[in-house]
Order: sequence, then C-alpha cells, then structure tokens
Amino acid sequence: MRIWLRIKLPEKELASLLREAPKCELRQGDEDTIDPQWLHEADAVFTEEPLPDRLLEQMPALKWLHVTRGGLSAYLTPLVRARPIQVTGSKGIHGTVFSEFALACILALAKKLPECMAGQTKRRWQKLAPIEVEGKTLGIVGLGIAGSALARKAKALGLRVIATKRTPTAKPDYVDELGTSEFLPSLLSRSDFVVLLLASIPSTVNIIGEKELRLMKKSAYLINLTGGQAIEERLLARALKENWIAGAALDAFARQPLPEDSELWELPNVIISPRIGGLTEEKWSPLLPIFVDNLKRFIAGKPLRNVVDKKLGY
Repeated sequence: MRIWLRIKLPEKELASLLREAPKCELRQGDEDTIDPQWLHEADAVFTEEPLPDRLLEQMPALKWLHVTRGGLSAYLTPLVRARPIQVTGSKGIHGTVFSEFALACILALAKKLPECMAGQTKRRWQKLAPIEVEGKTLGIVGLGIAGSALARKAKALGLRVIATKRTPTAKPDYVDELGTSEFLPSLLSRSDFVVLLLASIPSTVNIIGEKELRLMKKSAYLINLTGGQAIEERLLARALKENWIAGAALDAFARQPLPEDSELWELPNVIISPRIGGLTEEKWSPLLPIFVDNLKRFIAGKPLRNVVDKKLGY
C-alpha cells in the first residue's frame, strides 16, 4: 500500500504515523521530489492543497484522497469527480478555532479596536463609542460544528442567538431561534452581528446579495469566516462605503490572497485577516488521528469516515 504524504509533517508526528502504519510505504514530499514511477502506483494521498488534474493524471491507481480541511469543494475537480476516488476530509476539528476567531471579531468591532489601532499609528487621541455585546443579537448563517461552538460561547456572553441551517433539525438550547434558508431575511434584519459559517459549495455562491445586505441594520456588522464566494466583492465594498452596514470582518475571499487593488483594503470600517480563522499552533494533534483512523480503515477495506458526497460538494 503506497501512501503519499503531500504535506510537511514535523519529525515527531511523522515518526508516530510511520509506527501506526508499518505495512504501508509512506513517502513525504512534493511532486518534484517523489519518484514518478512510485507516484504512478500510489494508492492514496494525504494533502493540504487540491490536486491539479495534471498531477492526478499521473496517478491512475489512486483510490483515496484525504485532505486536512473540512470544506472540500475546492478539492473536487472535474477529474476527481469523474474517477472512483473516495475523498475524505477533517470535518469537526475547527469548531473551537473558528468560534474563538468569530468572537474576537465581534468584540473587536464592538469595542472599536480597529479605530483605536488606526489612531495609535497616527498618535491621535480620539473619543470613541464602544457598544456592549450583552443583550445584542447574533445571527449565525450556517449552524454546523463551528456555528454551534460559536452559539454556545455567544450565549454565555449574554447575546441572543438566532441561526439558519441547511436541513431542519431540533433547536438546541443555546440557540433562541433556528430556521432554514427561508429564515435568512428575518435573521439579517434583526441581527446586530451576522457571522457567515458556510460551506464553499455552489449553493452558497452569492447567497448574500444587495437585497440581503440592505435588509441588515445600518448599525450591524458582517463577519465572513468561511464562505469566500458568499458575497460579491464589489457589492460588499459598495455596501461598506455607502454605510448600508456599520462594518465587517473578513477572513474569506473569492480570490486568495486578496488582490492588492481590492477596494476592501482601504476601508476604515473593515478588518481583513489573511485566512487565519481556522488556523492553530496545535495543527497536527487534531488532524492526524482522523487520518490514521481512516488509513487503518482503508488498509482493512472498511468504510471510511468523513466521505464527501461529490454531488453535494460536502
């Protein structure tokens, strides 16, 4: 069984992985360092970045693709979809980091920290009017694992939490109101903070358009952590410049890195972060157990976990 580790594991984690799979031939490195003939016969790949089709064409024996992320849409290239390759992800490990980052954005916007830092760079003492988050309404668009973690933390801070979810489920205790897509207009019109925690799949592209942005309160803030194509960039820039909403915190973009000529860089009511909402220094400790479990299943011919539905994209 040949497994290509198309990632850079620290020595300790690599040694642990080799002990877990003594009957497998694991090789770590990028495409320039892996023997093409060995690659031709590889059974599986553990990767952080999508496999380009030109590379996939060199791997006719590939049966399984495991990725380090929970969102898998970018990895489902036409060739991956067309071939009988099982694709699995690391769903479920990013709830803590995304929810903490969302709270950081909420508090930074509410307490006017961007304005404080801008004033600091200019040595300008200015009077600001921070707002209290307790008693405010948080709207979570996408009550998945990360959304649920955020809802629990926000509820503990005294926010009222309303949310949408793709499929109807029972409302958890830490959410005040829960609905499906039909509930989105109501959520947008009532929320003081709106957090997007959406899968990057075709059905979420431009889910927030002009109509939806104009539904939001002028005093509300939009925080986008996962849906890079949920809002068209020029429309969002216009909404922020014309004060349809009070501001935004953005960690997800249609193009990454965000182009230098984007209007969003210049707007004073925007926090831009370089796609770090789901990152942590403890990267491999939650990731490796998921891969190892699936690797053992793959070797034994058992069903894999976290298998993506290629038609749905998640």
